[in-house]
Amino acid sequence: MQSSQDPAKGKLAITRFTTVKSNTSYSLLQVKLETGKKNQIRVHMQDIGHSIAGDKKYGAVTSPVRRLCLHATVLAFTHPVTGKPLRFESKVPHEFLRLF
Repeated sequence: MQSSQDPAKGKLAITRFTTVKSNTSYSLLQVKLETGKKNQIRVHMQDIGHSIAGDKKYGAVTSPVRRLCLHATVLAFTHPVTGKPLRFESKVPHEFLRLF
């Protein structure tokens, strides 16, 4: 999936991010999605010229931990059948933090 060069053909996708840590090579971001489009984070980071480390499909030239440096610390949604709110949390991988 790629972003559309023609806004009339694209669908609205909103990604908000803040920098948590950074150095001369990498930045650790907190990303919040207001919409949930396929590959939204990957596409938006590429569009602003900062592909996710390890993401060769979307323009990354480095792979410092030999994997895509994208990790969800929180996933929350409403169960489609029960209607129960679900929330799952996972810490930032240590290999990401050692880059700083």
